[in-house]
Amino acid sequence: MNYDMMIQTVSIFSAIFGVAILIIVAAGDRSWGRNIKVATISWIVIASLFTFLGYWGPVPFSVLILIIALTATHEFYNLNKVYSKSLMFVSSALILGMAWTILFSGNPQWFYYFPGLALLILVPLQLFKGKTVDFINQVARQYLGLIYWGWMFLHFILLINMAEGYGIVVVLCSMIALNDNSAFFVGILLGKNSPKFAPQISPNKTWAGFGGGFVATIVVAATFAYALPELVLWKRFVLGTITALVIPVGDLIESAMKRDLNIKDSGNIIPGHGGMMDRFDSWTFTAPVVYYVYHILIRI
Repeated sequence: MNYDMMIQTVSIFSAIFGVAILIIVAAGDRSWGRNIKVATISWIVIASLFTFLGYWGPVPFSVLILIIALTATHEFYNLNKVYSKSLMFVSSALILGMAWTILFSGNPQWFYYFPGLALLILVPLQLFKGKTVDFINQVARQYLGLIYWGWMFLHFILLINMAEGYGIVVVLCSMIALNDNSAFFVGILLGKNSPKFAPQISPNKTWAGFGGGFVATIVVAATFAYALPELVLWKRFVLGTITALVIPVGDLIESAMKRDLNIKDSGNIIPGHGGMMDRFDSWTFTAPVVYYVYHILIRI
């Protein structure tokens, strides 16, 4: 079943990126605001990693998720000037512990205890450094980095570890990819005179782009019945609608973080996109929402 799902997904992604490449070629020398060719190649690599590692099983897929989570947490600590070797060691141990409880503990529910455990560890850790200046702000930034880029992003491991997990991950990644690219291309090509979506946070986003991403996300959820056999059409529509509303929120949250820090990109690790925080901003916020909404939908 997963093999057939993987083949169908690869075919769909090939068609999607084929259309994107045709748009880029047809648009010629249009200014995209980024190196669009390099960004497209990076997207293809990301889509391939999630598709194939997810197919190979929860453990290989979880390794990918852990690499992204640990790198993004490191970026966040550095940008917020709270990084230290001891903090990164503790945070890494907590993130690895979260993954272990899901995959190997026999009781995945322990995962939900980690936000409280993290607070019990991070506050004394900062206290024992003997620094009371900016104490609250330091602890708050440390905790936010760990929970937002660690605990929240690791909901991808919760998803892949479910019985029907590969299908859910395929649909989620497809919704995010289509939303992001549709919003980008529609915004650039058709949104010249469109009102801005959130001008104070991300001045380049338009309502035209939002509409393009919204429609694309719902289309994915509604049509990917092969990957969501537990959900009838109206439930897939609900899942797609909620996800379409949530994806831009994750993007705006990271934009607000960067504006607060007065930076353009969180790093340069992903060609054409920036850092891990830049590329996976929507992913880390959307994964928990999809996880909990899916559980609600299969019970009603």
